[in-house]
Amino acid sequence: MKFGGAALADGPAVERVCGLVRDFGGDRPIVVVSAHQGVTAMLDALARAATQGAIDSDRFRIRHRGLLRQLALDAELLNRYFAELVSLLGEIARRQRLLPGERDLVLSYGERMSARIVAHALKKIGVPATPADAFDLGLTTDSNHGAARPLPESRLAVRAALLEIPGVPVVTGFLAKDLHGNLTTLGRNGSDLTAALVAEAVGATQLELWKAVPGMMTADPALVPDARVIERLSFEDAAALAAQGAEILHPEALAPALRAGVAVRFLDVRAPRSAGTVLDAGSATAAPVGIAVRRRFQRAGVTGEELALVALVGASHADLAVPARALAALSRAGVQLVETLVGEDRASHRVVLHERDLERAVRAIHAEFFAAESARVP
Repeated sequence: MKFGGAALADGPAVERVCGLVRDFGGDRPIVVVSAHQGVTAMLDALARAATQGAIDSDRFRIRHRGLLRQLALDAELLNRYFAELVSLLGEIARRQRLLPGERDLVLSYGERMSARIVAHALKKIGVPATPADAFDLGLTTDSNHGAARPLPESRLAVRAALLEIPGVPVVTGFLAKDLHGNLTTLGRNGSDLTAALVAEAVGATQLELWKAVPGMMTADPALVPDARVIERLSFEDAAALAAQGAEILHPEALAPALRAGVAVRFLDVRAPRSAGTVLDAGSATAAPVGIAVRRRFQRAGVTGEELALVALVGASHADLAVPARALAALSRAGVQLVETLVGEDRASHRVVLHERDLERAVRAIHAEFFAAESARVP
C-alpha cells in the first residue's frame, strides 16, 4: 500500500490513511510513504538557500510540529531529524555549495519523518508498526543522484530485511543508496517505484497506489472537470501515459510489477470502496485511452515562450484517423500549434503549443475522444 504526499497532507489525512491500513490492509500489509504534501519542495528550497549562506528551517519544523500536534504524538519524536537537518544545512551554508549527493540527503528528511509519523500514528490506533528506511533495507541503485536507477541484486536483501521487521513495515519511498553506501533518490514520483520494487521483492499479490484522485483519468481533472476514471488499463498504456507526462505515476514503476506478475490498482483515499483503476497485462486497446500533458516543455531554438506538450495516448500512431480527428478538434477550438511531433510509445498524436492555449486544447481533444457523444464513428 503506497500513499503519496497529497494523501498525507495533514493530521486528519494521516489518520485516514492509518484507518485504510487497518481496515483494508489484510493480514500483513507493507506501507510505503512519500513526504507530506509540499515538504519535498520546501526541503529543496532550503538546500538552495543554504548554498547562498542562508539557513531558515523554521517553516519545515513548524509544519512537522503541527502534524505531531494534530495527531497527539510525542512533540519530541522528530527532534533527532531536525538536529541532523540543521547541521547538514549549516555545513552547506559554510561552503556555499552542494557536494555530490547532498541535495538527495536534504530531501531524504521528508520521507524519513513521514515514515516515523505514520508508524506512530498506526500504533496509536492499535496497529503495530515499525518505520524503515528503504536504504537500510538494502534497496540499492546506481550513483545517478536525483534520478537513480535500481539495481536488481537488491531484491533478495529487501525481502530478507522486511521479513525481520515486526508489525507493519512503514517504508520510506523515493530513497535508496548506491553501492558505496551514499544516499540516492529516485526522481519525481519515486515512491511509486519504491513500492513496485518492494512488491516485486516480497512477491506481493497486489500493489495498491493510493492517491488523492479517483484513479488514472482520461485527462488532468484540473484542466478538464469532466475527465473520467479509466477503470481498466493495460500496463503498456499506463506506462505510455506516465512517459508522456501524466504525473500520477513514475514512468518506470510498472516494470517491476509486470516482471513479478503483481496486480496493480490505483485507489482513492477518500473513496476506498470505489473501483479505481486496475492495470493488467492484457493487450493495449485499439482506441485512445487518455491525454497526458508536459508543462514547461523545452524545444531547441524556441526561447522566451512558455510551451507545453500534449499527447493523446492509445491506438497506434500509424492509425492516421486518430491524429486527423485531434488536429481537426484543435483547429475548431482555434488552438495555434507550434509543432506536431511524431507519435511514440503508444502516443498516437503529440503536439507542442503555447501554455496559454493548454486548457482549451486539452478540453477540445477530450471532447472529441472521451465525451459521451464522441463515441460516434468518425
